[in-house]
Amino acid sequence: MSKTDRRIIRTKNEIKQAFFSLLSEKNFEAITVRDITELANINRGTFYLHYVDKYNLLEQYENEIFEKFNAILDATTNLDLDINQFKQERLPVMIQILQVFYEEADFLKLLLGPNGDPYFHEKMRQFFVRYFNAYLGNRTDKSKWRFPIELTLAYNSNAILGVITYWLQHDTQQSPEEIATMLIETILKGPFEASGLRSIFEKDSE
Repeated sequence: MSKTDRRIIRTKNEIKQAFFSLLSEKNFEAITVRDITELANINRGTFYLHYVDKYNLLEQYENEIFEKFNAILDATTNLDLDINQFKQERLPVMIQILQVFYEEADFLKLLLGPNGDPYFHEKMRQFFVRYFNAYLGNRTDKSKWRFPIELTLAYNSNAILGVITYWLQHDTQQSPEEIATMLIETILKGPFEASGLRSIFEKDSE
C-alpha cells in the first residue's frame, strides 16, 4: 500500500471518529461540516476531497454496512428449506448478521439511537423483511395465511430490530450466538413459549 493510500485511510478514519463523537452528543441535523473538520483537525478542503457533504458521509458509512449485510443474504437466498430445517439453516445466517452488528456496535448504536438516522431504521427493517422472504420465497400461498403476510413480516422485522437496538444500547452484553438463538426461537415458537411463559399461563387458567 502506498503512502498516499495510507494517508487517505488515516484521514477518513479521523473524519469517521470525529463524526461518531459528534453524533454521540447531538442530533445529526445539528452537526455541521465545520464541526467535523475542527474535531478531526483537518481543513474543509480535505473533507470535500472525500465527501460531498455530511449527508454523503453518512450515506457512505451506511452503504458499507449494508454491503456486509447483503453479502450474507446473497449467499443464502437460494436455500430450499422446509420448516424443520429453518432453525438449523437460518440460525447461522442470523449469527453472521448479528456478528456485523457486534463488530460495528459503536456506529450502529448511534445510527439507531435518538441522534441517528430515522431512515436507516426503516432500511434496516426492510432488510429483515428480506431475511424472511429469503426463506419464504414463492413457497407459501398467501391466501392460506391466517393474517396478512405483510403484517406478519412487519411484526417480525420490527421485533427483531427492537431486540437488536436494545442489545446495542446495553453494550452487547450477550453474544451474537445468544441473541440469534433467542430471535430464531421466538420467530418459530412465539414470545411466550420461547421464553418459557406458556406453562405459567396454562397453570393460571386451570
